Amino acid sequence: MSPNLGSVENTKKIINSGNTRQNKRPQFIIPKKDTPVAYYAKMTGMTEEEFMKWTGVKTSTLKKGSKIPLPMDKVPEGKGIYALARKYNMSFEEFCKLNKIPKPYDKYKADKNEEFYVKPYKMTSSSQNESAPKSNSDSAVSQTQEESESDFKALEAGALIGGSIEELLLNNSELGSFSPKEIADKLEQAANDHWGAVGKKPFDDMLKEINVQNVSQVLQEYSKANDGRSLINRITSEITSKQSSRKEAVMFIYDTLASAKGIPDSQRAEFVKELEDQFDSFGMVDTEKLDSMIDTMLKTKVSKSQVITHNYTVSSAKPDTSITLTKKSETFTAKNLQNGAIKSAKAEATELFKQYCKDNNIPYSEDNLDLAPMERFPAPIVKNGKIVASETALLKPTTTPNGKVVILNPGHGGYSSRSGYFDPGSYSFIKKGSGKYAPLLEYEKMNIYAEDTVDKLRSSGYSVVIVGGHMETISDQKSISDLIGRLQNGDKDGHKYNKEDIAFISLHADSQPGMSGSGICYDSRFQNDTELANTLKTNLNNDSWIKAGLSERISGRNGLQVLKQSENIPSVLLEVEYVNGSKCQNLDSKAFQLKFENQLIKGLNQYFGL
Repeated sequence: MSPNLGSVENTKKIINSGNTRQNKRPQFIIPKKDTPVAYYAKMTGMTEEEFMKWTGVKTSTLKKGSKIPLPMDKVPEGKGIYALARKYNMSFEEFCKLNKIPKPYDKYKADKNEEFYVKPYKMTSSSQNESAPKSNSDSAVSQTQEESESDFKALEAGALIGGSIEELLLNNSELGSFSPKEIADKLEQAANDHWGAVGKKPFDDMLKEINVQNVSQVLQEYSKANDGRSLINRITSEITSKQSSRKEAVMFIYDTLASAKGIPDSQRAEFVKELEDQFDSFGMVDTEKLDSMIDTMLKTKVSKSQVITHNYTVSSAKPDTSITLTKKSETFTAKNLQNGAIKSAKAEATELFKQYCKDNNIPYSEDNLDLAPMERFPAPIVKNGKIVASETALLKPTTTPNGKVVILNPGHGGYSSRSGYFDPGSYSFIKKGSGKYAPLLEYEKMNIYAEDTVDKLRSSGYSVVIVGGHMETISDQKSISDLIGRLQNGDKDGHKYNKEDIAFISLHADSQPGMSGSGICYDSRFQNDTELANTLKTNLNNDSWIKAGLSERISGRNGLQVLKQSENIPSVLLEVEYVNGSKCQNLDSKAFQLKFENQLIKGLNQYFGL
């Protein structure tokens, strides 16, 4: 028999006890007398409106004997409560408070099959709907069975915004990341829970949470929590895991840390040799020397002449570097331009938000506007007193190389070398999990798409170079055509690439909705461009959520200067999705992003015959 809240008095006693080890969380509310919804809302820390949305009740009073199911779910296999909070776009604190989990929250470990209260969240369509976890089969809900099944089938078909129910529940970019300590703890937990953990999904999924921003802290937190034992020692000690999986995991950590610290490629060979030497026929590894090399890297200070931008290192300038602009007689510093860009963007966003509220019948309040995205505007990239386009090193494959190079340009997000203007691209506003509205910036979203796409390309055998900045600056300095020449001449990494093995892709997000979702812009005068565009269109359209139209636009015209320099290699400009209107929910969706990236790489593989 499933537990229920029963009487009001019993309800209060059970909910407020927080003793989930002895009392299972009630799955239902069954009032023994007519009771105002406000009473139960207060006990769960919600407003009356929030409680009604949460439970699906339609009246302000719960009738005696009615049975109200409470949305619940279990922790995903091999993970902890933080993963469940992420799944439903809840903050960790919100999740813990709702479930009466005692502090410190991160010490709480879920029992097997333990169920927790969750808050499904709103989806966008012509009519507002709420997604919810599946209710218990014995619950008596206010809908008829026929109505409930009809709604479920509509969700399952992705009729609202596309994708499965699981993907719809991921439809918000505020899923955030695990903290370094959480990653370290969860890696150890996965290793303890799964024999031969390396190569298995729970461990590998958490390993992928490591990036250049957090790798140093993760390694330090792991060692601190495990009596000085290193993470690579833990990985190599999983002797029932394949040697190849263990080596790849260790090299993933090395490469990520090397990127974070700006370690030259020449040192990688020494680390690889030591790793190979240590693996004997039984797979037992002594990591003493490897640990020493990692420790040395951890102590390496990042040069002030480098900055980490979206996981990849590019040259930059010291904050006080003098900058001469083509159209300005006065001298600026990098910090001047960055502060000016942030200040003017905030002022513009505030004014546009007022109009946005008016157009969408939202009461305007400055407190409802979250301008944090503007604070993340980067400083300009400067060389010899001039603003230049950014360019990474040749990022090598993390698996067997396929001999192909992708030049990836996340559109916008740079400063003009003429005027010093920072170009964020298009933007709109989107309501976040906090209830506030934040600017949805094209440049920031495309950098996120590009960063993840690079990882996928490298794991598929591609080498990648990221070229970014203001379109004007890229065009004036012939950044892309110059890079293509260096790749062909072997001046980028010593290896010469034929132009048939290089492709250029520029990622953008269109401003206004049209007849289709994403779009592919290309120069129809060039056979390779046309072939690549059609191949990508076919693959993107293979997913029902992503629809890509073709736009024959001659490079160098209509704002496509970025294609002008790449006429001798296959080149396309992809409008991923729309920034404004209801389509922006797709752009902000992690599930949509993953689908788009996967189909893009399938298209590239098909084009190159891989």
